Amino acid sequence: MPSGPVVIRLPRTAYVFVVFLFVGALVVAFGDNHPHGLRDSSSGTGAAGFDFGVRSLVLLVPIVAAIYIARTATVVSADGLRVRALLGTRDLPWSEVRGLLVSGRSVYAALEDGAVRLPCVRLAHLGPISRMSEGRLPELPDATPKPAPARRRRG
Repeated sequence: MPSGPVVIRLPRTAYVFVVFLFVGALVVAFGDNHPHGLRDSSSGTGAAGFDFGVRSLVLLVPIVAAIYIARTATVVSADGLRVRALLGTRDLPWSEVRGLLVSGRSVYAALEDGAVRLPCVRLAHLGPISRMSEGRLPELPDATPKPAPARRRRG
């Protein structure tokens, strides 16, 4: 059993999405609706086609997306589950967790008063979660990796 808590989060490659979102937000935030060249910057419409206005608030979208990726996680420890979302954290001690529910690709912690979605948790994580519960949840085997289909060579 691992000695410390296990943190299940989004993969770091999710930040590639933030880069593309930032490039798209730059176009929306600083572009204007009129095509013109460098000569038009003297007319006071902006610096060489850039218009600094209310639309520059669109740049907050990639920042919020990066914070969401960094913050959203499920922390599994011997004490229980900690669910971290963009705007809050909820601790679920093992004494409150009745079991785990799977619905599609989502995993939920079943509680007495309902269920709480465990962000970033997939079926492959159920084995380590059950081991961290120290017998409070049924023992589940680790997921076996599914090999990629073999490709036939064309001859």
